[in-house]
Amino acid sequence: MAERINTPTVISAEEALRIEIILNQALIDILLAKGLISEDELIKGIKKIKREREIMTNDWDRHLK
Repeated sequence: MAERINTPTVISAEEALRIEIILNQALIDILLAKGLISEDELIKGIKKIKREREIMTNDWDRHLK
């Protein structure tokens, strides 16, 4: 099991994004390699989330007008 470091550290938004990208890619690679999801399922999931976020953005924009 991984060791957790409990020291409060401030990192930049850019570094946080870089860490998130690496973490997501590692998880995707593992899921695909183990056959737990297919590339098609991954792409469909990405498209679904993108649509949902676009709807949320449009709703938010409409409330600001």
